[in-house]
Amino acid sequence: MPVININNLTFGYDGSESMLFEGVTITLDTSWKLALAGRNGRGKTTFFKLLRGELPYGGTISGVPDTILFPMTELPENEDWKVRKELGLMGADPDIMWRPMETLSGGERTKLMLANLFAADNTYPLIDEPTNHLDRQGREVVADYLSSKDGFILISHDRAFLDRCTDHTLVITKTGLELVGASYSVWWENNEQRMESERSRNAQIRKEMSSIDAAMKKNAQWSAKAESSKSRANSAKSAENHLRRAYEGSKSAKLMSLSKNLEKRNERKLEEKQGLLKDLERSEKLKMIGTEHHNRSPVIIRNMTLMRYDEPIIEGFDLAIECGDKISLVGKNGCGKSTLIKYLAGLGEDEGITATGDIYVAPGLKISYVGQDTSSLIGSLYDIAAERGVDKTQFSTILIKMGFTKEMLYRDVSALSLGQKKFVMIALSLCEQADLYLWDEPLNYIDVYMRQEIERLVKDSEVTMLFVEHDRVFSESVADYEVKM
Repeated sequence: MPVININNLTFGYDGSESMLFEGVTITLDTSWKLALAGRNGRGKTTFFKLLRGELPYGGTISGVPDTILFPMTELPENEDWKVRKELGLMGADPDIMWRPMETLSGGERTKLMLANLFAADNTYPLIDEPTNHLDRQGREVVADYLSSKDGFILISHDRAFLDRCTDHTLVITKTGLELVGASYSVWWENNEQRMESERSRNAQIRKEMSSIDAAMKKNAQWSAKAESSKSRANSAKSAENHLRRAYEGSKSAKLMSLSKNLEKRNERKLEEKQGLLKDLERSEKLKMIGTEHHNRSPVIIRNMTLMRYDEPIIEGFDLAIECGDKISLVGKNGCGKSTLIKYLAGLGEDEGITATGDIYVAPGLKISYVGQDTSSLIGSLYDIAAERGVDKTQFSTILIKMGFTKEMLYRDVSALSLGQKKFVMIALSLCEQADLYLWDEPLNYIDVYMRQEIERLVKDSEVTMLFVEHDRVFSESVADYEVKM
């Protein structure tokens, strides 16, 4: 199989303070099932554009086959039998290829585009986030489908999905590109061990630097004392102190020379130690502090029928939420998970959502909601924070820990990426001390580093949460139990 040769690749967007890629040299075999990972904003989608020749860059990129991109704005012209075959491999109804795209569910559109992707002849697939509209079962099906293929590059923030269908991993880090012939989880485990080793080494270097700094301060005091002694000697006026002045002057000159030599050596040591310090990839620790409602069972649902515009979505549904519970709603797309979340969040009236049954929601229950749709975010970030009544300082601090720059805090939300908008919604929720957190697919478009940090903070907190999330690793780690719908 052909290889892609990248030599001395250098690229940065106009107006950016730093380069996304600088002096990158790497070789990629196009037969690999290659996972492309990294923080949001680190350049994953940009890397695809560079391979496709859509952006000017420094250096050379050669050997790239004709590429085909997922998601696609238009379906390529393929032979019908090939598309039907690929759809069949994913367990999808082949007849969806004849239906208008706007009538298909998100999962059906994903499978139809992937089928056309691999039905195309002599093309190299570049796949950008195929899991966003897939439920857990759909992700497993698509992962198995991709694992049966050879030769593609895949961007996804779902760790289990990446592990299931890729055999090599290319990670965009703060310092460049790292390539390993293993799954993402293997890279992550090795990286964590390396980072822990580097953190220990950094701590030792900083300790040594502190000792050098203390020695330099002590040397400065010693030098000042010698200079003071010299001055006192020079101020003596009597003739009998002539020999004493000569001795003190000679002693002071030697001490000053020794002091300067020590100072230069210590400065060189500090420079050497500073050069040894590693600029580690860090996920700042966030905190999640909710409130506890006086009612130990703030939500009790028995025999619920949930409807949208009078059409039943689910019938005979039971759910009891106790304070401190973290509950994962699971089920196929369209089974009513998001509809239930919206109903409990008080958004049912706007979307034609109604319910019957024995439904109890404790009076005065403070709810914080994170939905899938980011279109409700309008205006500047600080205006949004003020409208939601959250603390501006806390809000901006959380966003900076999530990777925002201070300049980004003053942007209109329309200028942000989908991942950054999702960060804003999560940051707003973290600022709201609520009795119940209702999160509907909060990790869509969120990079794997922050997924693991959000996973940690939810798991370590004592908040009460009902959530929908198709990232299996996150759900299994965070949830006390699952409720199937």
